Amino acid sequence: MSQEHLVLLGDSILDNAPYTRPRPDTTSLLRQLIGERWTVELVALDGSRMVDIAEQVMRIDRPSTAVLSIGGNDATKHIGMLSKPATSSAAVIGELLSMADDFGRRYEAVLDQTIPVVSRLIVCTIYEVRLEPLEIGRLARVPIALLNDRILRAAAARGLDVLDLRAVCTEDADFTLEIEPSALGAAKIAHAIAGVVEMRADRYGRVFGP
Repeated sequence: MSQEHLVLLGDSILDNAPYTRPRPDTTSLLRQLIGERWTVELVALDGSRMVDIAEQVMRIDRPSTAVLSIGGNDATKHIGMLSKPATSSAAVIGELLSMADDFGRRYEAVLDQTIPVVSRLIVCTIYEVRLEPLEIGRLARVPIALLNDRILRAAAARGLDVLDLRAVCTEDADFTLEIEPSALGAAKIAHAIAGVVEMRADRYGRVFGP
């Protein structure tokens, strides 16, 4: 029986073994879940940003389905805006929109350099992290929502399926060190990916949760 090939691209959302040990990481669990039908290759690297995806894509050397989770580390550079004084609500909204527009342009470029080298690309949204203090974590949902809007728009324009990690990692226990997947979160991500990659349909552009 021939096997299909699955490549995991992106950051620590998929390269999460340092945060799940001694329990299995997402890659190990995927090999258990779909290993009879798929080979699973981890190319994602903890700490990666969108600019790093080009190098990851160069490592794909055969027809592959790829899952991409990227953008969270790019978003962290904007975290300071949540606590700085605002001159006006218009200024805050303007800064948020500028951030989202810049993110969107760079995310679209990542998709356009990845799509030609894979047989199918599935993209992930950015999950809602559990930042401390709690008020900062609550406010962070606003810029994350704007960035996810750009991810969804870019994916829809290209007919890509989306795995919405906001609907997968929903409990405090899904996270460790505030922003990383715990063993529980990594397991949920693995099961969600397994469900999406094995789904067959004649159309794409769908959004999946758990």
